Amino acid sequence: MDNATFHKSQATDELIKKAGCEILFLPPYSPDLNPIETFWANFKKIVAANLSKFSTLAQTIDYSFLSIC
Repeated sequence: MDNATFHKSQATDELIKKAGCEILFLPPYSPDLNPIETFWANFKKIVAANLSKFSTLAQTIDYSFLSIC
């Protein structure tokens, strides 16, 4: 689990323990354990490389997203 504050609340902790589960937190920054970090890193590179091709950021983001998917 990541270190978001709502994951560390007492209510969340109690619910998880009632379910008989153990909480395992990820290290504060662990891109190898969080694949979305790799996606965002690549996506930002593609957006940066295509900024000059479009007149708006929204167009650049749309193009960049479609080029990945």
